[in-house]
Amino acid sequence: MRSGRERHETIARPGAGARAKRTAPAMTTDLAAGFALVLAAGVLQGSFVLPMTLTREWKWEHTWLLFSLFGMLVFNWLIAALVIPNVAEVFRSAPSSDLIALAAFGGLWGLGAILFGLGMDRLGMALGYPVIMGLILSLGALIPLLIMNPAGILSVPGLVLLIGTAVTIGGIILCSSAAGLKGQASETAGARAGLAAGLMIAILAGVFSCFPNVGMNYAEKLRRAALDRGASDTMAGNAAWALLFTAGFLMNAVYCGGCILRRRTAGLFARRAGRNLTLIAAMGLSWIGSFYLYGMGAARLGRWGGIIGWPLFISLAILVGNLWGIGRGEWAGATRQARARLNAGLAVLIFAVILFGLSSALKS
Repeated sequence: MRSGRERHETIARPGAGARAKRTAPAMTTDLAAGFALVLAAGVLQGSFVLPMTLTREWKWEHTWLLFSLFGMLVFNWLIAALVIPNVAEVFRSAPSSDLIALAAFGGLWGLGAILFGLGMDRLGMALGYPVIMGLILSLGALIPLLIMNPAGILSVPGLVLLIGTAVTIGGIILCSSAAGLKGQASETAGARAGLAAGLMIAILAGVFSCFPNVGMNYAEKLRRAALDRGASDTMAGNAAWALLFTAGFLMNAVYCGGCILRRRTAGLFARRAGRNLTLIAAMGLSWIGSFYLYGMGAARLGRWGGIIGWPLFISLAILVGNLWGIGRGEWAGATRQARARLNAGLAVLIFAVILFGLSSALKS
């Protein structure tokens, strides 16, 4: 679900030269604004699943379908239309082959988004955020490197990336074993099987969520078209995300719509409609808003966006999501040993995030 690093690399770099000419007070203000935007983005990203847990009488597929509609389509295009002048003309002028490639990778990412939602539903926020976000971060960086530049894995940044991936796996093992300790005495075989299934879904979510990183290799001409039609350096790259997320929406709509039709539960939409629609609209706005806020913040941080901004964004999202889950009582009654192991896994995952930031710094 998360492709913030590529957003930074795509939209933040061109403005660096202009920022270098600014006075020291202006640069300080820019950095402060950048950090504030990244912090806000991290809080939104770590909180966007919360409204889904507060809906009433809807099944998972109902909430996820409307979340996809609001976040990936409606708010996505509203924001894109606001920040990219002549957005329709931008797409008409871009090569059709690049648009098809972007849409294809967006569709694959859509599968990852479905799995993200299913994984969060099974694992809960306290466990789901550390495990799924850690996997998305590590595999989202490693798999595109192996596909696009296999030799790069033997470079210093590539080796740091491998170490970060290994550390991520260690953190996930700690978090998973913490979940196994939680209520171990009363846990049924069915619950253990559910945990195993949730972890498998999380792994697949990490694999499929890396495809926008590969697809962004086809986004440069689209970005140039946006620049030519008046988009700013910090916003031009959002044209690619508008298309990617739209393709992802189609995958989510097909899956969730199929579940609703197969189970004949469309009538549930009429129940608590006002409350649930408000919550899911907030969920979609929080999700897409976190990407745009991070992109704006990273652009103001310049080269520090990928080095400090990206790890800060992901770490805060993991922490906030974990705290929401614990605050909702997902780990109520867990033993002290289980909580300690969960906290240790969380700390290891945040260290892995820092390593990914270091890898980005070494590449730049």
